[in-house]
Amino acid sequence: MNDTAAILRSRLLACAFLLILSGTLAACFSPEVAPKSDGGGVPSSDGYETECAGSGYWMEDADWNTEEYGVIREGGFIATLTSPLSTISADVDTASYANLRRMIFDGYALEDIPTGAVRIEEMLNYFAYDYAAPAAGERFAITTHLGPCPWNPQAKLLVLGFSTADEDIAPSRGRNLVFLIDVSGSMDSRDKLDLLKESFEVLVSELGPDDRISIVTYASGEELVLEGVPGSEARTILRALRGLRADGSTNGERGLEMAYEVAERNFIDGGVNRIIMASDGDLNVGMTSESDLYDYVQGKRATGIYLSVLGFGSGNYKDTKMETLADNGNGSYHYIDCIDEAERVFSRNLSANLVPFADDVKVQVEFNPALVKGYRLIGYENRKMDDEDFGNDEKDAADIGPNAQFTVCYEVILADSDFEIAAPDLRYGEPAAKSPAYGTELATATLRYRAFDDGQIHEQEIQIADEDDAGADFYFAASVIEFGMYLRGSEFMGTTDANSIMELLSQSGSAEERDGFRDMVAYLIEDDIDDPYPHTTSTH
Repeated sequence: MNDTAAILRSRLLACAFLLILSGTLAACFSPEVAPKSDGGGVPSSDGYETECAGSGYWMEDADWNTEEYGVIREGGFIATLTSPLSTISADVDTASYANLRRMIFDGYALEDIPTGAVRIEEMLNYFAYDYAAPAAGERFAITTHLGPCPWNPQAKLLVLGFSTADEDIAPSRGRNLVFLIDVSGSMDSRDKLDLLKESFEVLVSELGPDDRISIVTYASGEELVLEGVPGSEARTILRALRGLRADGSTNGERGLEMAYEVAERNFIDGGVNRIIMASDGDLNVGMTSESDLYDYVQGKRATGIYLSVLGFGSGNYKDTKMETLADNGNGSYHYIDCIDEAERVFSRNLSANLVPFADDVKVQVEFNPALVKGYRLIGYENRKMDDEDFGNDEKDAADIGPNAQFTVCYEVILADSDFEIAAPDLRYGEPAAKSPAYGTELATATLRYRAFDDGQIHEQEIQIADEDDAGADFYFAASVIEFGMYLRGSEFMGTTDANSIMELLSQSGSAEERDGFRDMVAYLIEDDIDDPYPHTTSTH
């Protein structure tokens, strides 16, 4: 009896061992993340070889997706009689568009896209438009387009385009750049640290002997990898970048502190002094809340050091933290989903993204109550300012480089429209401004900024006539807005649907980036369109 029990016990132990071994082997050879899906649960065969991360990188399993996005409350219509002024900080961030592209080509269904990830101003500002160049002696040009609002037959759409001078104003004294790189364990994937290294290699190829390069990394602790190395020593910089490995928790606080210390030690008077932070935003040690990050970078604005932010990866991406850092650190915010996007940010648009041209750029639009019943600002929900702060030069706003553009759009209700806009009853009647004192002037747009080179405050303004001027740029901007509202399920989307978006795109002209947007829209809303991005093998 005892012998029989012993034999059975031995056989059971052997079976258990084989089961454990087979499970261990299966775990060793299984992927860490689920293959991307076509939105209906069917895995795709696409791999990492694809040129653009949106169509090539794997999407994290939904059960492990902890991405965070802020709550966006769309602004409604405002009555001109009681509030004729609309005031905002400029914005040249593009992160929202590239991040949405990643989601869409990763197989997110429409209902899976977080509404907080859809920032229409960043979608608009990703693209180039045929805006006027600044006149001689001016730093900015303002272009206006007006036409019937495609999604609201009772409104007009006003498109304001702002463009800076196309000048090579790279300071002769060089650039002091600190690469602040997240090497925590959460960055250990192909679309994070590996893509990050390739992206910084693009920037290194654009450096010169007058540039000073430092590298600070952070994980559980912080490390100064390089300090003040001339940009001409590319091999030294590349060797340091390629040697980075991901491990540990994410103490962004100490990393930021060291990066500012290093930037201050290597400060170039009259030059560019900028920290370029690259991370998935998953800060879990030290400062971890948006309010803490806001307070810290706000306190550093006076140092003259700019902070730009690059986002990488998926699954645990913390968009709210990344945007807070960039918006309050005198910098811009971009999301890198593929090496082509890195080349766009660091090569084709290098000056616009690294070299300061104008600081504290603000826009104020005054609508004429005689012609405009009400208006609605589209996007820029987190860039609104108090009207009185437009002329307050102590109030910070966005900073913009040379050869840059940004676009601001309004849905405008004319005075003779039947469209109802809620407004308080005025005991003493309508203001005198109701009288048609300015003929056909619909509004006046004023731009205010501080020039980087001389520190002087400048203003430019333009009067906007009630005359339709709708061309390819107008229709393209309208298509981007409609797509943004479509993704959000906006209460203001009116007649917007898949067909209306594609119809607007058919009137938008052809350009590489516009064609890419058209393909992305079609990929999401048309089942018979294949993934438009070709498969290529990375050369890095």
